[in-house]
Amino acid sequence: MSPQQQNIEALQHAMLRFKVKDIEGYLAMYSNAVIHHGYSSRIRPGVAGLREHYTALLKGFPDLRVEIDDIIAEGEKVAHRFVFYGTHRGDFLGIEPTTKRVTVAGMQINLFAGGKCIEVWSVHDSFRFLSQIGAVPQLRERSAR
Repeated sequence: MSPQQQNIEALQHAMLRFKVKDIEGYLAMYSNAVIHHGYSSRIRPGVAGLREHYTALLKGFPDLRVEIDDIIAEGEKVAHRFVFYGTHRGDFLGIEPTTKRVTVAGMQINLFAGGKCIEVWSVHDSFRFLSQIGAVPQLRERSAR
């Protein structure tokens, strides 16, 4: 099996672990010194920072589900497009639970070296996410003039 295919399988295995809320199994894909770009600068470098982030995410959205729509690999990079689903049932980012459902699309690129993810670039529609849980006031439609 090629290193590229091994990296794809590492991602798929990690997502299976995440699906059953096994954070440690999910984090096994990452190097201890992994660097994460995106989702703001609040995620500290390293696995400990990712652990904090995903633990808080599960606390805020205990029913969360992530569906991967596409996986594309080139060299040591594996990219995937996903949709996050969940219900805001716990405090997240200092926002009290609203019981609102969220559906948010995103993408992530993982750089692998030696079978471990060493760097991550993540993007998602944070405005939509925050709007859905009521953290951002809804925009009013402008009346036709």
